[in-house]
Amino acid sequence: MARFRRIVMALLPALSWAAAAAAQPSFDCAKATTAAEKAICASPALAAADAAMGKAYQALDKSIKPDQQKGLRTDQNGWVTSRDGGCKDLEGDALTQCLLTATEARQRFLAGIGDNGPAGAPPLLPVFFDESKRDVYDITVAYPAFAAPAAPKFNAAAKELLLGKNMLAEYREPSPTPIPGVSNFFIAGYEATFLDPRLAAVTVQFFGFAGGAHPNNWRVALLWNLAADKPVALVDFLADPAKGVPAVSAMCKAIAEKGDWDLFDNPDFDTVVKDPKSWAADKDGATILFDPYMVSPYAAGPHDCRLTWDTLKDVLKPGGALPPK
Repeated sequence: MARFRRIVMALLPALSWAAAAAAQPSFDCAKATTAAEKAICASPALAAADAAMGKAYQALDKSIKPDQQKGLRTDQNGWVTSRDGGCKDLEGDALTQCLLTATEARQRFLAGIGDNGPAGAPPLLPVFFDESKRDVYDITVAYPAFAAPAAPKFNAAAKELLLGKNMLAEYREPSPTPIPGVSNFFIAGYEATFLDPRLAAVTVQFFGFAGGAHPNNWRVALLWNLAADKPVALVDFLADPAKGVPAVSAMCKAIAEKGDWDLFDNPDFDTVVKDPKSWAADKDGATILFDPYMVSPYAAGPHDCRLTWDTLKDVLKPGGALPPK
């Protein structure tokens, strides 16, 4: 036993060096300046996640055309700013966990896999669109697309949703603004919350400003039957929509009242619940998306009605599109 302990103690410096060598992040720690960069360099797990994210970035960069490479760099810089801003008020383990969650999500985004991890689906990779006119507008979009020949109808629907001419027209027009120094902007991105050969679940996030008192933000969930290359309808996952919609609405209203959503006097939960584009699905459950003005005022912000698949089991269609298999 004593001999065994001596062998282990002798190996520890080499094992520690190997762990440090394996956990090199995507940047030079000697040049780390921000709190996020220093936290990444201090945590082997976080450094490894950053390295994996960096590899995914490089692989994507090599696979796309030069005009897309520029969009990727712009998008990555924006993500770093967003990551640092989202975690800036945290310290210690909380900061490490915040950065780890963001970095792992970014790695999945760049690699084209869903939040459920590699599951045999074709990669869903970002396509970048940037357009600007000095002092008038900035448009920055990342939209999802499967590589041909997979799901061409999904690709067309996703592009139309984010870049349709009716979507962007108002942002390209000069607008008087009550906010000094702020011109029109339109920013859109997405998260693949579930991907397998049968189902794609993608949540698109929009931010826009075209004059008025304040910017707007809203979300759209895309549920897509990949085998048939068509959107998932309410009847594809609710056993009886006429009964299921009010039942889910009641669940969400109870969550809203408990969470103090600052509801309107007569909030219309049914209209939101019966729209499949409000259903953001993942491996553990569904999130019904309630954006500003739907059931509460703008100042109350967006709200999520989170329901597990077990909670929803009585309203779901047996063998239906949800829950994901």
